[in-house]
Amino acid sequence: MFTTALHYILEKNEMFLVIEMNVNYKKLEIWNLAYEFVLNVYRAVDTFPRYEENNMTSQLRRAATCLPLNIAEGSGARSPRIFLNYLIFAYRSGREIEALLMLSKALTYLGEKEFEKLSADLDLFIRKLSAYMNYLENDVIRNKRKKDLTHFYRQNRENMRERMSALA
Repeated sequence: MFTTALHYILEKNEMFLVIEMNVNYKKLEIWNLAYEFVLNVYRAVDTFPRYEENNMTSQLRRAATCLPLNIAEGSGARSPRIFLNYLIFAYRSGREIEALLMLSKALTYLGEKEFEKLSADLDLFIRKLSAYMNYLENDVIRNKRKKDLTHFYRQNRENMRERMSALA
């Protein structure tokens, strides 16, 4: 699910350690939940009044679509910290959808059963997303700081240069 690649770059006689992150978003449970949620939202808003097409209908579609799109886009980030930012955008869109669903119910665009189903699906997504965000922040980002070997590489720079030139 979550892999990193280490690369050494020699630039202007300085060696840098570059950490690249690769996440297959299609294998993430949060992406799959978001994807299914979007499809359900699109089906639900088909019954909204025509005059809401450029308002509530459009806003719900756009906010719901942001969930899997932000996860997918963020998964291509070069660092877990940037990926986390995209997940925060998805979280915010989830809260926006929550308010839109409540308005839709109050305006009787959604029935009680449909509202409960969409709200439960959204709640599950938000809880799983929050858990994944906590995992990234606490286990991936913070642990990388603790395992930072920059000091080691600076002390052994000459050895590293020799190894890099041997690889080239």
